Amino acid sequence: MKTRSATKLVTAIVGLTVTAIVFISSCKKDNTTELLAATSTTGSDVIDAKIGGFPPTTYTVPGAWKVDKVHSNIMWETQYYGSGAALTGRFNNFEMKVYFDQANPANTTVKAWVQLSTYNTGETGRDAYGKCGPGYMGVKWDTLAKTSPTAYTLAPKATSDTAWFNSTGCVKYGSGYMLTGTFKFRGVTETISMPMSYTGKGTVVNATTGKKTDRVGLYVSFSINANSVYGVNSTSINDKVLIRADCNIVNNAHD
Repeated sequence: MKTRSATKLVTAIVGLTVTAIVFISSCKKDNTTELLAATSTTGSDVIDAKIGGFPPTTYTVPGAWKVDKVHSNIMWETQYYGSGAALTGRFNNFEMKVYFDQANPANTTVKAWVQLSTYNTGETGRDAYGKCGPGYMGVKWDTLAKTSPTAYTLAPKATSDTAWFNSTGCVKYGSGYMLTGTFKFRGVTETISMPMSYTGKGTVVNATTGKKTDRVGLYVSFSINANSVYGVNSTSINDKVLIRADCNIVNNAHD
């Protein structure tokens, strides 16, 4: 009985091995990575939301695009203590100026700044101005005031409290775009590239007033090396910090 069982086991193993060899030898197609079909890069939309200063002035000119800051975000994510799960948050004080040319992306320009002391994770004991949270981002308290500034009337000038981005180029990339520019933070300027997606244009009707507005969206994501490049000496975050910016833009052309 033992001999028959052993024979059956060997026969089964041989059969499985042969089947596996046949399957593997028949699978000769190399792995490939294909870009998504270009959709958002085809069109002729021109979005001029760069008028105004920092912050942009309020205007109601019919047909003028403006950044819908209330519905826009600049968010970040990093590994807590370098080994835990993700710690996430946003920045409350930021501005963006955008000129987007869908058919001719080389004409596209993006300028933005963010005030890092407005770091926000939803935990008041950590996020308040002067608390430990903003220190995760390397913010030093040599800023414009000892108390939290409510708003800037001009572009912020504090070097350690503000990060800047100024685009230098934009090209079509897969189903979207690749935006390149200079990122300045803590006295260090680095050239970075980031994928940028465009949502396309849509007209929204207010259910209450019946007013129509045109809306578009742009969003980018990139990462920085907070410690090794920008000298953020914090044990609370990982060296790699992911940044995502969602920019909603609105046009009152139907007024």
